Amino acid sequence: MRIALDSTPALVQRAGVGRYARGLLHGLALSLSPDDHLILWHGCGLQPVEHLPSLQGSTVHRVAVPIPARVLPWLWYRASFPLRLEQVLGPIDVNHGLDFVVAPSRAPSVVTIHDLSFLVVPQYAHPQLRAYLASAVPRTLQRVAAVIAVSEQVRREIAAFYSIPDDRIVAIPHGVEPRFRPPSAAAIAATLSRHGIAPPYFLAVGTIEPRKNHQTLLAAFAAVAAVDPAVQLVVVGRPGWLCRGIVQQLQVWERRGRLKWLHTLADDDLPALYAGCVALVYPSWYEGFGFPVLEAMACGAPVIASDLPVLRDVAGEAAMYVPAGDAEALGAAMQRLLTDQSLREQLRTAGLIRAQQFTWEASAARHLAVYRAVAEMRR
Repeated sequence: MRIALDSTPALVQRAGVGRYARGLLHGLALSLSPDDHLILWHGCGLQPVEHLPSLQGSTVHRVAVPIPARVLPWLWYRASFPLRLEQVLGPIDVNHGLDFVVAPSRAPSVVTIHDLSFLVVPQYAHPQLRAYLASAVPRTLQRVAAVIAVSEQVRREIAAFYSIPDDRIVAIPHGVEPRFRPPSAAAIAATLSRHGIAPPYFLAVGTIEPRKNHQTLLAAFAAVAAVDPAVQLVVVGRPGWLCRGIVQQLQVWERRGRLKWLHTLADDDLPALYAGCVALVYPSWYEGFGFPVLEAMACGAPVIASDLPVLRDVAGEAAMYVPAGDAEALGAAMQRLLTDQSLREQLRTAGLIRAQQFTWEASAARHLAVYRAVAEMRR
């Protein structure tokens, strides 16, 4: 079976979809049979922000399509240019688009949908992105043989919004990379020292954008900081869309010396930041999956998260949950964890056990089952 995957997200996106793409490609490379061939393609002229994981074996092939990567999406998804993947890759049996859309092909196609935030919480999406996805996603769903949702919640939303039959949608959760594991005490201390962070601190990880709900986090932290003059908040994330007001609030807390904002952070430093924190605080209004929750548990960090079905699917009983937008409840949960070492240890142990259920090998095996099913439908 010849499987074509658009590897662009693995190269150009650090978080979210990029993490999914890199993890999946690594899992697939470990799971292929000798008769399978994985063709990783992308447009030419990329300046990658990430490198693909080391993928060994004669069954993995990398192909740069001789069209600039910045032009391909316009040609295919806006201008409907009649160029099919087979014309540059040769025969393929399955065509998988990893990021909401899929390239034109005569082979059966599969697409991954990461969330429907542009429909469920449109007020938190950038207007241009919202308009693009509202147009591109339904057209893509009309021509694919199977849809992969990254969670059961997203699967239900796809079925409800687009009336897609249940037998065409499969929910396949993500895995967690092996590097996300509890580091040594020395590694934690060295990383915190390098970034000028002194415990105790709460940690928030995610792009600075309205959907991540930093406003509620800052309101909750204000209550905690008023009680404990030593506690800090560490925020990891790049500025995203519609974030001007959020950035101004972060800068106010930075000037007070109570907040450390790391705009960029090497992935190799994240495990230590997770492991050293009082808790990861994840107050999102909406999520498709919630990578930081899984990564934090795998590193031994307690988690406080919004009470969303998708985050309960990820963390189970290994996290504390508060209603999204309830700053008072969030502040109370943060204060409790700050002062209750026994509860922190209980959540830490439960999180480590829970995270073991999520592996990229298991996720890749379920993706391969989808590929084989749609390839068989063609035959």
